[in-house]
Amino acid sequence: MSSFRRLEGKDVPIVTEPQRVQRIKELLADLNKVPPEKHEVVRVPGPGNEPRHCQVINIHVDEVVLNPRSHRVRAQLEDDPEWADHKDDPFSEAAQAVIQRQVREARTREEFALLKDSLANEGQTEPGVVTSKGVLINANTRVVALRELDDPNKRYIRVAVLPDTMQEDELALLELRLQMQKELKVEYSLTNELLFIEELSVERSMPPAQIAKELRIGETAKKGESEVVLRLKLLDLLRTMQQLPKNGLRLTFFDTLGYEQLRDLHRAYSAIVDNDPARAASILDAFLLSVSVGVTPVHQLRRIDPDFIPEYMLPQLEEDEMIGAHAAKLAALPAEVITKPTGVGALLTGDGDGDATEVNVRGLIDIVTQRDHKVPVPGTNFVLERDDVKDAVKTAIINGVTEKRRDDSASDRLQAPIDRVRTTAKQVDKCKEACDGVIGTDEFGDSRRKTLEVAFKRLRKNFRSLEAELVKVGVIDG
Repeated sequence: MSSFRRLEGKDVPIVTEPQRVQRIKELLADLNKVPPEKHEVVRVPGPGNEPRHCQVINIHVDEVVLNPRSHRVRAQLEDDPEWADHKDDPFSEAAQAVIQRQVREARTREEFALLKDSLANEGQTEPGVVTSKGVLINANTRVVALRELDDPNKRYIRVAVLPDTMQEDELALLELRLQMQKELKVEYSLTNELLFIEELSVERSMPPAQIAKELRIGETAKKGESEVVLRLKLLDLLRTMQQLPKNGLRLTFFDTLGYEQLRDLHRAYSAIVDNDPARAASILDAFLLSVSVGVTPVHQLRRIDPDFIPEYMLPQLEEDEMIGAHAAKLAALPAEVITKPTGVGALLTGDGDGDATEVNVRGLIDIVTQRDHKVPVPGTNFVLERDDVKDAVKTAIINGVTEKRRDDSASDRLQAPIDRVRTTAKQVDKCKEACDGVIGTDEFGDSRRKTLEVAFKRLRKNFRSLEAELVKVGVIDG
């Protein structure tokens, strides 16, 4: 057995790779001493349509190591500053401690407690999968939970051992295929899925069509391929927005969003970024400010554009009972000079000549995402609470959306008569085209002629009614 050291109150194994390899060989050798019919063998997804049949061993949870490339926690590890110091030696005790913490925190306390209870009382339902070097492909959370059980006899896990000929590309695909199986139905977070797609594309050189097939994306092969390409662009967009605030954002910050919100954002941003990069940047700013304060519903975000912030949000913020008196100064806070990502234009700041400035959205983003809870108001002795500012901005955005919806509806009502008449005129033209060369033929019999006559009389009646209304109000002459 290996030796152990205490880290963060838990046993973290100090097991070298040769020790893990040797231990697995010993357990497989012991297994082969009993008749084959008593072996537990599982089918593991293999290349093509050929499954692998892997023998299952029972191994102590401290004799395997957590997978540093697990896509359950890739985004969390990328965000963790401690991981940056240990990622080059991912099987060291310090690196494993970071992975163990992130694996545990990927579930709520209640979910993790339920898993521990289930493992303690019912045991494993399905075996996990491990490489011949003792690296877990899945079951990382189960191992972390089993390590915390009080009964030492229950700190063992059943794992299917993969052949030692498997390569990194195959291991990445195997994790994906295990995820797709019904029994593993907990979904990846948004950012972890995007990172997985990026890895398959960049590191594994897998074409978008194959990624779509493996991830079961898209109703058709063509749609799936297009969606994978789009999702890679969405990840680039998230990384751009990560850098917008002065102190940056964690990638997992965006896990509260879904693909629908990001598709809308990408559509608006990409449509103008080449011709108007400054306004494209302001689209990202307005979006990020909104989601930073908790405004994430699609129907609300669709109303928010760069013009929305000064025209609707700021007036609402100025009416806030607590923040209102300081709203203009908070909105005019100059953002720190930052390195702008490619394609991101100028900030929404004033021209510096003393005239009224536009809302400094980037400055507001800095405030609501800063770690410091205190927000000094420039030019005053007032100090506000960051969360109070955040709540006030959220309320101002939501109320502004309601007001903008009301204004848009009024505008729609005024434009609707013109749009409907134009549409009807086009439809009448299409009706004539449909009639040409058809209604004079023998195939267009009496029954169809009668039905067409009834439909036309209704059209003529409705037209005369509209005409009378337009004459009455003086739009047209009688």
